[in-house]
Amino acid sequence: MELSRHLRRMRALCAIIALANVFFLAVLAEHTEAHTPVTSKYDYNRDVFPLLREHCAGCHFEGGPAPMSLTTYKSAAPWAESIREELTKGRMPPWPVDPASPPVKGGHPIRSRDIDVIVVWAAGGVPEGNSDAKLPEVTFKPQWKLGAPDLKIRMDGEHTVPASLDEEYYECSLATNFSDTKWIKAADLMPETPSIVRDAIIRVENGPVLALWQPGGDATAAPQGAAFRLPPGSKIHLQLHYKKHFDQQGTISDRSTIGFYFTDPPPSGRELQSFAVVPAKITAPGGPSTFTSTLPSAARIVALRPMLDRGYQLVNIEAITPSGAVVPLLRLRDPRPQWLQRYWLTEPIELAAGSKITVQVAPLSDYSDEPKVTRQAPLEVVLDYVAL
Repeated sequence: MELSRHLRRMRALCAIIALANVFFLAVLAEHTEAHTPVTSKYDYNRDVFPLLREHCAGCHFEGGPAPMSLTTYKSAAPWAESIREELTKGRMPPWPVDPASPPVKGGHPIRSRDIDVIVVWAAGGVPEGNSDAKLPEVTFKPQWKLGAPDLKIRMDGEHTVPASLDEEYYECSLATNFSDTKWIKAADLMPETPSIVRDAIIRVENGPVLALWQPGGDATAAPQGAAFRLPPGSKIHLQLHYKKHFDQQGTISDRSTIGFYFTDPPPSGRELQSFAVVPAKITAPGGPSTFTSTLPSAARIVALRPMLDRGYQLVNIEAITPSGAVVPLLRLRDPRPQWLQRYWLTEPIELAAGSKITVQVAPLSDYSDEPKVTRQAPLEVVLDYVAL
């Protein structure tokens, strides 16, 4: 009996303590919320939403490839500090082309004033504004970036990312069944499950890379007079990078579709080719490194593809002609390997045979805050060109 009464007293005491803790936390939360300083002159509904919709909604929508939606106040407010940090460090939106670089096509760099508005809002109490305001709903509308493709090829079957994996690379070979040569000016990808497709490499099997695809990016066509050749009977090699969000569990399947855009044969009859510049040895992590290679023939450079093995502070690509003239080709600030990009030059650059392509890279001293890159591709810089 005595033991029973003692146990009842202990249970009652524990219940009282639990209720007291709940009451204390509720009061603390109410006090904290009531005294959160709101210093921002900008609010989400009036000022911030239009900017996030313009600059971020290509990826940050409900069910999209980014790990959070930013298209409603409820979904964006908890991420305010992360938004502020990504913007102030220049990591978002991902566009590392240095203003001093020769101009390239595409890219949607965010304006300084827009950054200021969002940062002031994020650091100033994240006010919502008029809660009765009816904001336009942002919905994902799958569409081909260059209009309807001339040819669509779907994966032969679904690929399922198992519950045991958060990230996976998947490769497959797709038949084209052409009996004659086709000339391709662009390729695009339509993910069936956009929330897990992070990037893709589309290439002719044992041939040229047709596209480096990433969500929210542009599909840029090769300039007039340049095209990739697709021989009869060719196969397409597709590498897909799947990555689940932090809140995605279980198995998730995808069956993406590739879209191809054809063009007339180049007047010269010459196809787009690639020239790779690779380091002789692994880049030392502590400081800058330079590696070079020489063009064997005269070439019209139309695009550059830096394939990175890690994050860098700087990637600077130049050509030194046989006469000694230095020709800038591309300059990047803080590029990351997870943002695949082919940089199409606004104006192609003609180089003489024997021109030396020089690549200078400066690795980031601390790369620990970046996501693991499981592709493990070696460092190289590829120039896409038409032979002259």
